[in-house]
Amino acid sequence: MGPSDITAVADTEAPVEPEQTPARRRPLTVILVCVLAVAALVIAGTTGWLIGSSSSAPATVTESSVDAGFARDMSTHHTQAIEMANYARDYSSDPSIKILARDIETQQYFQLGEMQGWLDVWNLSRSSSEPVMGWMNGHEQLTSDGLMPGMATPAEVNKLETLTGKALDIYFLQLMLRHHQGGLPMAQYAAAHATQPYVRLLASKMVEAQSREIIQMEQLLRERGASPLPAPPTTH
Repeated sequence: MGPSDITAVADTEAPVEPEQTPARRRPLTVILVCVLAVAALVIAGTTGWLIGSSSSAPATVTESSVDAGFARDMSTHHTQAIEMANYARDYSSDPSIKILARDIETQQYFQLGEMQGWLDVWNLSRSSSEPVMGWMNGHEQLTSDGLMPGMATPAEVNKLETLTGKALDIYFLQLMLRHHQGGLPMAQYAAAHATQPYVRLLASKMVEAQSREIIQMEQLLRERGASPLPAPPTTH
């Protein structure tokens, strides 16, 4: 057997490296989430300092006010949206979905930090025994699942995080569209009834951005031959 024959046998018998299937929760994603969480806290602290050092620093934002209720409940709403957007950004292969998810995640992380900064400056806890969404109509407004309107159930979030491809894209759009539809009335109410001008301003920006994204997600669903989920119940 000549040298060329030995080389041929060696090439034939060389082990084939198996394809690596990426884990559903990559370490890089975990690191990024941590970095963004720290960034949100920095934003919260900076916002609190700016409000506290300004001449218009609020003196009487109460526990049961529209301002405090909106900051708390919209923070909870945003937290879930960030989780779903983070997953879609990492695992969708559709550029349109990845861009949308990244935009929602980045925007709502910033807003989350800002709202938590307000609560800190107001010397109010980020959690409360006040009725959820009671700041809108004076009474708790939860769905039969015990969630604020538009929020996905744990089972729905778990299902989203098992999907890939077109199925992932459609389900993400459906869940996020309904999520926006549920959060929009909260932002509209705060924009009209909050006592602090900076709270009304942020709420107004949320209304503009989420109204635009609702139209965008409806169009993306139509392009993929899918329909929205039933809209959440009206809250006011």
